[in-house]
Amino acid sequence: MGLNGMTRRATLAWLDTVRLPLTAAEQVAKRAGQEHATSAPAAAFGSFEATVKETVGRLTGDDTLQGLARLQRAELEQRGRAAEKQTEAAAVREAALREAEQREAALERQRAETQRRADARERQVEQERLDAERKVANQTANKKAALRESARKVDQALDEKAKRAEAERLRIEAEALRAKEHAVAAQGAVLDLDKAVKTKKAARKSG
Repeated sequence: MGLNGMTRRATLAWLDTVRLPLTAAEQVAKRAGQEHATSAPAAAFGSFEATVKETVGRLTGDDTLQGLARLQRAELEQRGRAAEKQTEAAAVREAALREAEQREAALERQRAETQRRADARERQVEQERLDAERKVANQTANKKAALRESARKVDQALDEKAKRAEAERLRIEAEALRAKEHAVAAQGAVLDLDKAVKTKKAARKSG
């Protein structure tokens, strides 16, 4: 193994040793389902690793270390772009969720308002129906009352007419009775006069 190889191996081993705390933290975060918690430190250490590899490779003329540095930087850039896309996607998804929630809330408010108006209209129709029924009932009651009043007035008029007819009949009967009494009285007077005349004639004959 040449000097470059030994230097490269020592450099990589040293970087692995330096990275051990971060590696342990990544394992803990992975078990907890929180890999994103160590993504920023991992990216920062990756950039540090690439810088060390590039610097040592350039100083020692190790093209392999410099190639590893370029690959690592390219991987970091790719991960960065992916992270940016994930962040953008998460932002778009969050905005879509908020918009969906706002639309759902607006639809719920609209549904509630529509239901409120429908209930109000139903109450109004029911009230109008009750008012119409009361109006018809009142009209029917008024008509019945008017008919009863008309019948009462007719009965009263007939009673008054019958009373007047009865009074007239009694008056006529009374007049007839008085006339009869006058006739009887007149007949009695005639008889008395005739009797007196006869008595007077008889007295003359006997005298």
